[in-house]
Amino acid sequence: MARIRTFIAVETSPAVRRRAVDLQNKLRESEVKASWTDPENMHVTMQFLGDVEDTLIPEVCKRVATAAAPFEPFHVEFSRAGAFPGAERPRTVWIGVDQGSQELVDLQFAIQESLVEMRFPRERRTYRPHLTIARVRGGGSRQTRLADLIAHYRDFKAGSCDVSEVLILASYLERSGPTYQIMGRAPLDG
Repeated sequence: MARIRTFIAVETSPAVRRRAVDLQNKLRESEVKASWTDPENMHVTMQFLGDVEDTLIPEVCKRVATAAAPFEPFHVEFSRAGAFPGAERPRTVWIGVDQGSQELVDLQFAIQESLVEMRFPRERRTYRPHLTIARVRGGGSRQTRLADLIAHYRDFKAGSCDVSEVLILASYLERSGPTYQIMGRAPLDG
């Protein structure tokens, strides 16, 4: 049986992705060693499932669709530059979610619970919706400069979009970076 690297996400709008690229370009001035997220791959991850047997994908799609169906479409605003584990030691650089954050948290919880019976584990960490724009690979003075830039752009506004569906995606790791393929769509029909 083939296994497919699988995750569940919410897509962002082209306008949000363009603004995210604007922030990436400002943060690149730090010259830190980082893997910058390709705009076409920017999304809000709801749950990473890992390598899933291909025969289980239809059931995953069905459960995600059932979990998402009661939710009404909602509006999401992206703002605030930040980093995990913190701005002073950035490893993952992100743009946060203001309006729509609680809706994303509730949706993520419903999806996660729908997959527990399939033996997908619950997240141990509290879910914090965000748009990843970079993964930092180096440290030193350039990382300090990046931390300063993140602090400078902490009030950055990336725009907004409407969420009307959840995507079930396959991720293929290639030399040029990951590529994603939509395996299923789960509309918010509430």
